[in-house]
Amino acid sequence: MPNCKNCGARITKFDADMCPICGAIKPLEGVTSETVEITTELNVADPAFKQYKPTKRKVALLLSIFVGIFGSAFFYIKKMKLAIIWLAINLIIIGGLGSILAWATPLGPLWGYLIPVLVMYAINIGIGVYFMVKPDLKDGNGEFIR
Repeated sequence: MPNCKNCGARITKFDADMCPICGAIKPLEGVTSETVEITTELNVADPAFKQYKPTKRKVALLLSIFVGIFGSAFFYIKKMKLAIIWLAINLIIIGGLGSILAWATPLGPLWGYLIPVLVMYAINIGIGVYFMVKPDLKDGNGEFIR
């Protein structure tokens, strides 16, 4: 069924002279309506067809714990912009704060870099726990994480 060009209401082709909703004259003038065959078979071998693979909370938790510094949990739940931002934040904090602590304090290079790594590791564990606890968390496709 086509839509009225004035109000956008779905109307039938029998209402081509006047829209029963808004009263517009010739509401279908210049509006095309195409029908779609909904009984066609899906070709799953076609490269354009891809199945949805649900994301899982436990996998996101494990990725966040073990390799969360690289933003892998965000990549897994298909939030690419957030993953790249998180990777950059981790690199800046570990590299920048680590350099400051290593060379500007008497801690030395080992502790200077180890402290920011441990802090970011703890934050990544917190993000993984958040993935497990939040009940309505969605992935990048808009589907709920199981």
